Amino acid sequence: MGEFSIFHWLVVLAIVLIFFGGRRIPEVMKGLGEGIRSFKDGMSGSANAGTASATAAATLLAPGGVTAKANHNSVALSWGAASGATSYNVKRSGASGGPYALIASLASTSYTDEGLAAGTYYYVVTCMGGAGESANSIEVSGTSA
Repeated sequence: MGEFSIFHWLVVLAIVLIFFGGRRIPEVMKGLGEGIRSFKDGMSGSANAGTASATAAATLLAPGGVTAKANHNSVALSWGAASGATSYNVKRSGASGGPYALIASLASTSYTDEGLAAGTYYYVVTCMGGAGESANSIEVSGTSA
C-alpha cells in the first residue's frame, strides 16, 4: 500500500492522454516546468526572479482619457495615446463589467462602432506593444438610439 507500481503509472498516463490528448502534453509539461522554475526562483529569494517580466508588463499602461459619444446607431470612441503602444484593441460588452469581446484592433486613437441596435454598450480599450497587452482602460458607455 502507498506505493505506485508500473501499472498505476500506466493508468495515470492513459487518463492524462484521454483528458489532454497527445498534442497537448508538451504544452502542459512546458507550463509545469515554468511553474517549477518560478517556484524555485521564488524560494531561493533570487533578486532577479520575475523582475524582467514585471517591468515589461509595467511599462505598458492602459490608455487614458477614454470617451464615448453616442450617435444614431453608433458610438464614437476616442482616447489618449499611450507610451510604447503600437496598436489598440477596442472591446465591447452588453453588460457593465464585461465580459468584453474584441471588436477592433487599430493603430489610431479613435474608433466608431457602427450599425448598433438601440441599447447601451460598454467599452474598454487596451494597448498592444512589445510588452504584450495592457490592462483594460476605464469602462465607458454609450447608448445608441
